[in-house]
Amino acid sequence: MVPLFIASLLALTPDAVACPTIATGTPNGLTYDTAKTSIVHQNGRTTFTVSINPSGQSQEFALVMPVPALLQESDIKVLDNRVFENLEAYTGLLTMFDAGCAVRGGGDGGGDGGGDGGGDPGGTVHVEAEYLVGDYQISILSAEESAGLFTWLNTNGYHLASATLPVLEEYIAQGMYFMAAKVSESATAADGSSLPPLQVAYNSDTIAIPIRLAALNTSTQQDMLIYAITDETEVGGVVGISNFDEFVIEDKCIWGDPSTEDFGAFYEDEFHTLWEASGKAAWTVEWSGGPTSCAPCSGTRFDADGLEALGFEGDYDDHFLTRIHLRYTPETAVEDLMLYASGMSQPKVTSFADDNSSNRACILACGEAPRDGGTDEDGSGDDVVDDDESKDSGCTSAAAVPWSVAGLAILALGAARRREG
Repeated sequence: MVPLFIASLLALTPDAVACPTIATGTPNGLTYDTAKTSIVHQNGRTTFTVSINPSGQSQEFALVMPVPALLQESDIKVLDNRVFENLEAYTGLLTMFDAGCAVRGGGDGGGDGGGDGGGDPGGTVHVEAEYLVGDYQISILSAEESAGLFTWLNTNGYHLASATLPVLEEYIAQGMYFMAAKVSESATAADGSSLPPLQVAYNSDTIAIPIRLAALNTSTQQDMLIYAITDETEVGGVVGISNFDEFVIEDKCIWGDPSTEDFGAFYEDEFHTLWEASGKAAWTVEWSGGPTSCAPCSGTRFDADGLEALGFEGDYDDHFLTRIHLRYTPETAVEDLMLYASGMSQPKVTSFADDNSSNRACILACGEAPRDGGTDEDGSGDDVVDDDESKDSGCTSAAAVPWSVAGLAILALGAARRREG
């Protein structure tokens, strides 16, 4: 049995048109402008959390996840939206008005149920359990063959593309269950408001994220943001994806003038160019570190309460967080994601300097050839001070800089159901 799960499904109508950063696709036009995931692997147990921010009719949201075990109600939770808000601000891309050129010699730089029983006349789909968890109606399904499951899901409002049938059959053959979640009719979320993050936990020896179902439900590229958390008392450190290519975006360099240029457009161009060169199924680490390793820091703290809410157990000082930004297309997502903990606790903060006379004194422009005397290994000038003091000299977080991970249509989140009537 494949020990890990997760594929949230967005049903795109066959003629749906979506820009590269927006997942679109229900008959009622529900879209998602941001979506984020967290995965914690510790002591042989994995906790997966997904945050959804729909733009449109929130009551239409629904998702399907293959899971490796029959989940109990205690394995499913909803979280406060502030957990992901703090996490995103804590690890966001940084731009610096004053990157520290004026400071010489300081700092070391390290420092209700989804199943009503209908839609499966052959009886090959079994509703194993039904729960009401927060704003979500949850059904746990098992199936004997893919056609019956496909019919049940579509009849009950989970609109999948017919191309998902072979993938459903593979998961069934592996003994997977399926969690189907809808927004409860009693939910109070207003249209366009963020739904509470949904969390599931299960036992597993490995870390994997099935994405093929999701990829088959969209005709455009998809982005996925993964906050992976490991335990430094086990095999912790930076988390990577073993079966997709990695690329590295040059940072610690001057990106442009914020008064006349758009940082979001600059970063998207850098990301997209390297992603295409890597075969259109690739990822990069945008942030990694332990509790005190950010340099520079965003000014937002991700505290022990937020870490515990995401499923981490133990001492706050023992966690290591990696932010992975993945992009793929339906054609290139031919395998599910296999994640690994490297055991290397190398901190990384993706940051850029604004173009001004102060920063030009010691920092190269992104893509600029080294000056006489060279630069340090991460592309910045030798005199750049990259420590916590930078936040006191004009360092601003991505929350202040109007940028968010390009819309993040992760895993094609959210097979939205048709509104009754």
